[in-house]
Amino acid sequence: MRAPQKKYLRLFALAGAAVLALLCIGSCREIPPELPGDYGPLERRGWPAPTVYDDDPLHPANRWYQRSFAGRDPLGRILDAPGGEPLSSLKNPGRLDLAEIRALLVAIEAEPPVSEVGRLRCYRDLLSQADHWAARDSSLAEMHRKVAAALAPPK
Repeated sequence: MRAPQKKYLRLFALAGAAVLALLCIGSCREIPPELPGDYGPLERRGWPAPTVYDDDPLHPANRWYQRSFAGRDPLGRILDAPGGEPLSSLKNPGRLDLAEIRALLVAIEAEPPVSEVGRLRCYRDLLSQADHWAARDSSLAEMHRKVAAALAPPK
């Protein structure tokens, strides 16, 4: 009679361990991070994008402007726009720059700047960038012209 009692005791211990494991797994949950009141987000040089075409710094047109015209440090990080100096086109773009410019052009076409002034500025800058890219990358120049045509003011 001892063997059946031992068998049931082992079964009871195994069932208890399984229940405990399920309770532990079920009580796991993600706790959202909280910042104390005196902490804020880190500020990075060159971010957020300048609000050239739209009031939202994250608007694709503003991000396109920053990617196409902003200066870079030796590591490729975007620098603050110099005050009062005209910005020049990106001289030595990397593959990441080109991929992001293409993606931002698609996003600008889908969501153009809201204000008419912003649309007109963006239209003019897109055409100037199309001329800039014409000798280097004809498909990128064509993308700039296509998006500019979508933003063209009515005649």
